[in-house]
Amino acid sequence: MSFRIERLVEDHIERGARVLMSAYARPPWNEDWSLQAAIENLTYVVETPRSLALIALDGDDALGIALGIRQRRPAGPVIYLDELSVLPDRQGMGIGKALLDSACETARAEGCNSLWLVSQRTGASPKFYANNGFRMNADLALYARSL
Repeated sequence: MSFRIERLVEDHIERGARVLMSAYARPPWNEDWSLQAAIENLTYVVETPRSLALIALDGDDALGIALGIRQRRPAGPVIYLDELSVLPDRQGMGIGKALLDSACETARAEGCNSLWLVSQRTGASPKFYANNGFRMNADLALYARSL
């Protein structure tokens, strides 16, 4: 399969939103994204200065997305990768790895010293990230509060 990674721009937003909707509709996430909510999510990142927004394309077809926001930490700038989504029927074909590699290269080229993300502790995600050089931080926990 042939695909390319590009910066995600306004013209890609709806196609990228459909990737996000499809990827999160299945286990382990089982999230019911509306097209409007997914478009809003992608638009926010694309419009945020110095954000990271990438899309994997095969021709005009969107296969996957990577979305991150640049943040400043004491040791320097980092990218918090908020979304890495690949169409379910295209997973396992190297698209996620290519997006992740491109996100790391882009972050490094823009002066960031690390890339952070939050994901599931079980299932395929931890193995995928470990195989791509990520390690779970034993000192950090994810906290959430419903409002």
